Amino acid sequence: MELDELKAAWAQQAQRIDQLEVLALQAWQQPRQASVRRRLRWFSALQLAWLLVWIVVTVLAASFWVEHRQMPHLLLSGLAMHIYGIAAIWVSVTRALLALHADAAGAPVLIQQQRLARLRRFTALSELGLGLPWFCLWLLALQCLCVQWLGLDLYAMAPAWFLGTLAFGVVVMLGSVAAARWVMRRLPANHRLQRLLDSLSGQSLARAQQQLRELEQGAA
Repeated sequence: MELDELKAAWAQQAQRIDQLEVLALQAWQQPRQASVRRRLRWFSALQLAWLLVWIVVTVLAASFWVEHRQMPHLLLSGLAMHIYGIAAIWVSVTRALLALHADAAGAPVLIQQQRLARLRRFTALSELGLGLPWFCLWLLALQCLCVQWLGLDLYAMAPAWFLGTLAFGVVVMLGSVAAARWVMRRLPANHRLQRLLDSLSGQSLARAQQQLRELEQGAA
């Protein structure tokens, strides 16, 4: 009987230890899970704010090219900004939806990691996609602003300079794309430039992904 009582006491003690380990793991996991959700929701809110900004820009660009549709160079400038604004709206909406999807309650950590990795890839690629056109778009945006606010037509004042600057921007943009592809294929994963490219997805998302890795390792 003493042996049976000892086995029962040991089993109860082992059960209490297991319960304490579970509680300790939950106490360690909960603040990290909350931090991941907070970062994803902040990212979604930021995208919605940018969505409002780009809606305003798109509406203004549309009114500009409609008002100046009889002048081809102003029409094209306004249309370019209008199309860019639509693309930026789509990117903001897609990022917000991907962030909300990654924040789905009850999803396993591995699934959350996959969704967050998809969000980071899309964010990095869309940052490049939206950023590179500004080698040319800055001039078109300046043209629209000068016409609308100052009544100055930059193209009419200096067409050779305008077209030359625009062509130079196109060359630099294409060169940047080619250089980025060359660098991505040759740099080791721990190179500083590679980490710089990774940072295009945002420090908030990078930190959230790191916390998910910690959660997965802690649960293993």
